[in-house]
Amino acid sequence: MRVLLFAIAVMAVACSPKPPADAPTGADCNHAVSRTVSFTATDAQDTIEARSLGSSCETAVVVWTLRDAAGKPLWTHAAPYAWLSTPTDPRSVAEVQTFLERWAGVAVDDTSASPAWALDSPGGPEGWGASGGSMFSRDTYETIRAARLPRVCVPTTAERYQCIFYDAQSEAVDVHFSGGA
Repeated sequence: MRVLLFAIAVMAVACSPKPPADAPTGADCNHAVSRTVSFTATDAQDTIEARSLGSSCETAVVVWTLRDAAGKPLWTHAAPYAWLSTPTDPRSVAEVQTFLERWAGVAVDDTSASPAWALDSPGGPEGWGASGGSMFSRDTYETIRAARLPRVCVPTTAERYQCIFYDAQSEAVDVHFSGGA
């Protein structure tokens, strides 16, 4: 249901009419921050982009996208800005831009940085948090962790995040685990 709401919110913002050419500047909340990272390969020129879309920052939708060097989207996440941040002033363009810079600035490391899943821990590592989880079995999770695949952890709400990885052999991005409160 949440995914459907995200899609509807993004579509509503994308389809909203553009302000007239003589509209005051700064009245909207359409901003983007991007940075180059090496995710699909050590020398890759991939891009992480964080974007806000909306007629006001208070009601903006934010979108995080990881693109390969050719510009092809590999992974994206969209949510209302209010789900990811608790700004001092929800209407502040400066706060949205600071948030976007931080969101685009997430670190790229590798899956060995994921918490170990001990044999005697059926629910998964404590490092996932109380409601964390993985779609993988313990053995598969640990195999991915040992493979030291490129990984980035992306906040998906103010309290939760997903750690995604890239498998060059299958040219696929997937969620290693989700964590948070």
